[in-house]
Formats: sequence, structure tokens, C-alpha cells
Amino acid sequence: MVDENVIVPEEKPLGMAESFLMRASKKLSEAEGYLAGPLPNRPESISASQECIELSIKAVFLLLKAKYPKRHWFKDEEFEELLERVPEELKHLDFLRLFLCSKFWSAFYDVAKYGDEKLGVGPEKLFKREEAELAIRHARECFHVADRLHSYMRHNA
Repeated sequence: MVDENVIVPEEKPLGMAESFLMRASKKLSEAEGYLAGPLPNRPESISASQECIELSIKAVFLLLKAKYPKRHWFKDEEFEELLERVPEELKHLDFLRLFLCSKFWSAFYDVAKYGDEKLGVGPEKLFKREEAELAIRHARECFHVADRLHSYMRHNA
């Protein structure tokens, strides 16, 4: 049974969502790899996790709205509208966490890539292993929700 509030994705947005999810999965693997090596690269791990989060959320936008914001952050109103379109059968998934993770990690986007120019500190000096591990956990959460939504849309649309 299809929820009447859900837009059935057209082929073009569905294909783009699948591409975004494939890229998000690769970014998640990259994030894990950067942290797993003998010389862990925490900033690269965090950046890859951030990209995974962003791509996962953009896939959710494509699946539910057929379009996505073309920037690295999302407005509260955009998420509010998105949450209204979540299928009833998937409301148990924590779509609100996508919003939290997005807001949280977008605050570190430039710092993880470039460090702090004013302080003259590179990103490797600013982030500890715990932050990189948290970024990976959040990336996994976002990817999981987006992937579940994708599976639902493919099988119930």
C-alpha cells in the first residue's frame, strides 16, 4: 500500500538518488578507511563522513521531493516540508536525526577541510579520533535511513 502523501519518484530523480546513495556509500567507506590506517587521517575521515551525510540527505530529498538544495546545508523549512512527506511505514526511522546530523556537521565543513586560517592551525591539529568516530557513526545513520527509504520507494511505488 502506497502512502498518499508520498510522491512516487520519477525515473530521473530516482536514478540521481541511486547515484547519490552509491557515492554516499563510497564516502562512508573512505571515512572508515582514513581512520583505520596506521596513520589515521582524522580530517579526511570527517570530510568524507560529512559528504556521506550530505549525499544521503540529498538522496532523501530526491526520493521525496524530486529535487534537492544545491548547497552544503539545509534550511529548517526544507526539512520540515521533507518530514511531512515521509511514508507512514517509515516514520519509525529517525528522519529528524538527518536534520541534526546535517546541522551539526555542516558547522565543521570548512574547518575539517582547511583548518583555521586565522589561528594558523591545520585540521589535523583540531580533530581527535573521537570526533572522526562520531562523524562515521552519524554518516552510517544517515546512509541507513536514506537507503531504507530508497528500498521502500523502489518496492512500493
